[in-house]
Amino acid sequence: MTKDFSGKDFSGLGRRGLLGATIGLGAAALGSVGLARPHVARAATTINIGFFTETKPTNIVKAQSLLEKATGQTVNWTEYGSGAEINAAITAGGADIGFGSGSVPAAAGISQGLPVILVGLVDDIGPAEELTVRASANIRTPADLKGHKIATPFGSTSHFRLLGLLKTNGLTQRDVTVVDLRPDAIVAAWTRGDIDGAYVWAPAKSKLLANGGTVFPTWEKLDAAGYVVADTILARTGFAEQQPQAVTALLRVYGQALALYRNQPVEAAQVVATAAGVTPEVAASDLKEYNFVSLRDQLTPEWLGTPGKPGNFANVLHHTAEFLAEQKSIRSAAPLAAFQKAIRTEFLQQALA
Repeated sequence: MTKDFSGKDFSGLGRRGLLGATIGLGAAALGSVGLARPHVARAATTINIGFFTETKPTNIVKAQSLLEKATGQTVNWTEYGSGAEINAAITAGGADIGFGSGSVPAAAGISQGLPVILVGLVDDIGPAEELTVRASANIRTPADLKGHKIATPFGSTSHFRLLGLLKTNGLTQRDVTVVDLRPDAIVAAWTRGDIDGAYVWAPAKSKLLANGGTVFPTWEKLDAAGYVVADTILARTGFAEQQPQAVTALLRVYGQALALYRNQPVEAAQVVATAAGVTPEVAASDLKEYNFVSLRDQLTPEWLGTPGKPGNFANVLHHTAEFLAEQKSIRSAAPLAAFQKAIRTEFLQQALA
């Protein structure tokens, strides 16, 4: 079932934060990004994919070598700790695809003029990313967060939501210590007792819950306040121009992985569990928290739309970028037209053909 973002109120977004150091790339880095080159045919090369270890069907693509089988090409899978890291890798030419990169770094990258386009979606995150707190810390209201240390990967959708939680509850980072940690480092810090909570995704979230954590519900109120987050599929502009068939193939095999989850959820959960290092039961529970958007639904007005008819998701990215600009994380938000232009749905159409 798709989700209509058109009625969201984005007016309550905050003004200050610490996203800039990790989402933004320096002026020198941006200055090195040239205009995309015209299409030049070339021999098949390695496909470099930046991904996250998550309990999602995206990991089925990797675990079952679906893209390798579909293209006959070598695929180099590199794990990153946040979408901000993937942005940097794409800019440097080290990543061709950001597989599951969040809407926050996507909005930042497009506003900064990075050589990136959005070719698809993975999910509407919903409750899958949530604040987890230590049960023994007795954190029951937002005010109880004062004086505690909360970790999150900076420049991520989780960071975006955490800052939104503070803003909408009249809190600042003088009240709550927000620390930047990758998901694996969050689990280690939790085990040592260094942090009292974390805003992060599974499987890290599941590991915290299994080790004395409890969910502090935030996502519904944050969604209603405009802090909408989703996971996307990004492509380096030059790669998409030089190897459009590889982009289409990735979307097609992701659709196959999503179909496996929907038609054979037990088998899919076992594959995801092995890839993510959790039990099949945990994987199955985590998977149910996401709203995975089918390739066909992505082409509806509620989501990405079709070529020449942009969908509502461009508005989500635009409002996210406005928040980042208010936070001084990026210099300015690109106009809505820039996001509409960066969403390239012809690859989805070809994948469904």
